[in-house]
This record gives sequence, structure tokens and C-alpha cells, in this order.
Amino acid sequence: MGVSVGLDRPASGQILQQILESIADCVAAQTPFRRILVSAYEERVTPGEENPTSRVTAFATRGVPMTQEEGLRSFLVQRRRVSGKLYEENGRIGRIYYFPGDTTSPAPSLRLPSRRAFLPGSTWHARDILLAPFWDGNGIIGQISVDDPSDGARPTNGTLDQLETLASVASVAVRDACKLQDLSEDHRVFQLLSESALTGILVIEEDEPRYVNSRACELLGYDNAAMRALNPWWQVIHPDDRPTVWIQDGRGPETHNTVRAIRRDGRQIWLTMRTYPMDHVDDGNALLLHFFDITDHIEMEAQLKERALRDPLTGLLNRSYFEDAIRTELERTRRYKRPLTLMMADLSRFKLVNDRLGHQEGDRILAGIASVLRSQLRDSDWVVRFGGDEFLFVLPETGSDVETLEARLHKAVGDWSESQPDGLSLGIDFGWATWTPDLPKETRELIREADEMLYRKKGAR
Repeated sequence: MGVSVGLDRPASGQILQQILESIADCVAAQTPFRRILVSAYEERVTPGEENPTSRVTAFATRGVPMTQEEGLRSFLVQRRRVSGKLYEENGRIGRIYYFPGDTTSPAPSLRLPSRRAFLPGSTWHARDILLAPFWDGNGIIGQISVDDPSDGARPTNGTLDQLETLASVASVAVRDACKLQDLSEDHRVFQLLSESALTGILVIEEDEPRYVNSRACELLGYDNAAMRALNPWWQVIHPDDRPTVWIQDGRGPETHNTVRAIRRDGRQIWLTMRTYPMDHVDDGNALLLHFFDITDHIEMEAQLKERALRDPLTGLLNRSYFEDAIRTELERTRRYKRPLTLMMADLSRFKLVNDRLGHQEGDRILAGIASVLRSQLRDSDWVVRFGGDEFLFVLPETGSDVETLEARLHKAVGDWSESQPDGLSLGIDFGWATWTPDLPKETRELIREADEMLYRKKGAR
């Protein structure tokens, strides 16, 4: 979750808020921290000194729960002030301040107390404080406060350097936003953000790019001239995602989308994109877009989700997937009034394989048989490793012809078994139950009936 607050801001405060939002996005994308607070001060404070103090004019957060966000809002609305005592010399590392939880920490204002329990030792502590100030000479005009590292580790030198670099660029942008009172607000938006080069930036008017920064060219694989020649600009967006960015003019609200983009070389990437309405220098309505690449994050999430749904040994779908997906499959079956069969399978003599050849070889055989079973099914069928050497088949639109599939699977497993060098004599037994419109059954009942048939057939052998 990300929130932002601006207090009594003049028109120029809008550009300051947008800068803080961009900084928060960049910290979230480039560091391991999952909760972020970026704040800007009205006046400079001196590190280590009680006076002068300053109030906070705006802040932006990422990953902060609503209850904590309300506390920050209350802090600002009450005109509470920040002093340099927040930045004690004993916590300074270069231009960063780090106060481990087992040492004396500064006052808690405008920093993020942790909501997680961390393991003891050399990991992040629940009371750790990590601040990256925005320096203006020897004073401080704002800060980045972070917490909740995704790896649970205390910051490395690399992480500190990364935060220091981001804070240095942000210092320039925040300082300039306060000084450039006479520039038009919209000019400052793309000028300051572009100079920081933290994200790709486009200014769009009548579907044409009127301004493109170098980071946008780098992300999308175009040179500046080619980017500015794109008409309409949204042809770089994946066709399925274009409706989310089709804004007809610059009068609409600010938006935030995750979209797929197609680079000039044809490679697909994922972008998180913010769109802001603005008045262009030619007095027309325009849009400012800033975005960054989150492809690695999206792909990692997809891999983790896929792993969570599959049995790591056989690569088959797991029982958790079955319990979620069977409801959808049965609902589809009811809607179209077509049969569906659940078929249970159990390997015979598999225990002898484990006893004679060992569990490692048993695992190899299980994986091999799983591949054989999967190869005999239609694209619409799916098979689950139900546990041990048991398998469960979900067979949509299958009723009277189950015996044909059973015979084919028997033969495939037997042929594979005979082809193995260890002289295996594995078999496989099946039992099934069918849902039909005139005889509807619940999932538990189908599984029970299939299981009972399976063990009757095993007992009759």
C-alpha cells in the first residue's frame, strides 16, 4: 500500500509531492525494504541539535498499514515539529544514520517502528532505525526512513550505498522544488524528475511523445528520435493492456497501473506506471508518465506461485491446487451439464522397489511414472500427486469411456516398467467415480467412491 499526504501546500507543493512519490517508488524497487516513509521538511534542521526545528510539509509511503499511516497523518496535522536530535552522531555511517535496536535510539518521530518479529543474531531487529537524510549543506531538509527488509537482514554496505545515492539525488530534487517558485509547475515536473533519472519519463500530448528522457529510451529499447516519432505512443504497450492507458486528454485523475510493454527488440517487460494530468507549455492538455521496470519482480512472483502449486518431485499438480481448482471444474460441469470423472490410481509393488533399490531410486521411478501418466492425457485433463504413490485424475467431459483410458494407462506404465534396467514389475490399479447431471455428487463423495473401487480391484487381484 502507498499513501501520500501534503499539508498546506502552495501550487509548487504538488511537484514536491510527486518527487516524494517517485523517490518512494524507486526505494521500493531498488532496495530490499518493504516499508518506506519519505518526508520533506519546511526548513533545514541541524543534526544533533534540538533547535531549530521544522515541520513536515509532505510525505509519501509504501507498504505502511492504515493504522500507522493515520498516526503519521495525526503527527503532521497537529503541527508536531522535527528536530536535529533525530540524527545523533553515534548512529552516523557516512551520510546515513543507522541505529541498531540493541543500542540507544533517537526519538521515534517520523521513523517506522517494525511490525515484524525477527530472528535473533545478525538480522534486522524490530527496533532498528535506518534513516537516509536529504542533505542541504550541513543541514537536513527531509529523509527516507525504511523498515521490514525482505531478507530480514541488517543492511550491507551495498544497501547503505544504494540508499545514500537515492537520497543524494532526492536532495537535489527536493531543494530545487523549493527554490524554483517562478517556473511553471508542469515544467518542473518533468525537468526535476528527468534530471534525477530514476524512472522513465514521457510527456504526452494528443497521443504523441513531446518529451522523452534517456531512462525511458533505455527501458523501451528506442533512441530518443524513434521514441518521439511513435504515434500513438501507446503502441509500445501490450495490446491486452492498452485499455488501461487510453486516456483521451490530460484532464483525468492521476492513475497507477501495472502494464506489459513491448520493447523495440520484441521482448516483453512489465512496468509500473503512474500517469499525471498536466498543462503543456503550449497551453494544451497533456499527460506526464513515469515508470520503471518490475519484470524481475513479476517473474519471481510467478515462479513462486507455480512452485506452490506443484509437487517438487514429480512436477505434477499438488493436492492444494486440486482443492482450489476442483470447485471451478465442478461448477463448469454443472453449468454445461456434462459428465466429469475423478479417477484414483495406486502403484502396486512400489514398496518392494523402495526396499530393494532405496528411496532415491524410488523417487526417480515415481517421477518417471508421473511423466508417463501425464503424456497419456488430453490437454483438458489434469493429474495430481495425491500422496505417496497415489495419483488423482480429473477428467472433464468423461463418463462411459473411462475403461479405454484405464487400459491405455495400464499399458503405458507396464511398457515403461519393462524398459527399466532394474527388472521392475510395477503395476497400477484404478478406481473412479463420475458426476452426471442426473446423478450429481459432491467432491468428497466422488473421491470416496473412486477410492472404494480402487481397493476392491486391488483386493480382487
